[in-house]
Amino acid sequence: MKQAVILAAGRGSRLGEGIPKCLVRLGDRALIHHQLDALRATGIDEVCVVVGYGAERVRAALGNRCHYIDNLRFHETNSLYSLWLAREWLRGPFLQINCDLVAHPEIYRRLLSVPGTALAYDSLSGDGEEHMKVVVRNGLLRDIHKQLDPARSCGENLGLLKYDRVAARILFEEADALIACGGERCWAPAAIARLAQRVPVQCVDVAGLPWSEIDFVEDVLYARCEVLPELRAVPRARGARLPRLGARILKAFSTMGGVFESPS
Repeated sequence: MKQAVILAAGRGSRLGEGIPKCLVRLGDRALIHHQLDALRATGIDEVCVVVGYGAERVRAALGNRCHYIDNLRFHETNSLYSLWLAREWLRGPFLQINCDLVAHPEIYRRLLSVPGTALAYDSLSGDGEEHMKVVVRNGLLRDIHKQLDPARSCGENLGLLKYDRVAARILFEEADALIACGGERCWAPAAIARLAQRVPVQCVDVAGLPWSEIDFVEDVLYARCEVLPELRAVPRARGARLPRLGARILKAFSTMGGVFESPS
């Protein structure tokens, strides 16, 4: 597997600043730089970034490290459409990453060590309204949706998936069908749920390893305090993720710098 697609067309409006979400600053670099480092460490050196909001800022931050595809309709579409735009660039097996994910390199390694098609999920999460919940049976994906009843949820999808050659072809068949029916505003998991009805999608539980999805300012603080220090550390013992941090500690945020990487 040599190719990866990072879906980075959306705007991080809930973070309160008008800069692409992938440019959230974690340490001395933007979030997307951490993703590229993790990919290169696993041998993936062909990376396509689907850009939309603030596309020129993303290009300025990354330079010639990546291939770019523009989602010119980012304001009226969602991640399914961004993924679909990359179909001609891809040549076979590939890794899909949401641009708001920061994850320990061990998570990438575990996912890539599983043969076939797979997604990473956290069995100790998946009960929140914003969580992309998964139903897992005998290690295989049975359903994936934000609106799943939490009582059915087996965990939270991280937004990190890998597809073998056959699954990649079927994925885009399903994406074609959804878009043809007006599903351009769907999340990419809408096609993944349909894919799982046709081919096995293995679910790799990464509970206990450091990761965070960046949706809110408190997620940035969690990522800086709890995930970033462990990106190159020995994985912690299995245990519950720390809860998302509440507003009462956001006062400390002003001492840690702003949310986004300053444009160069």
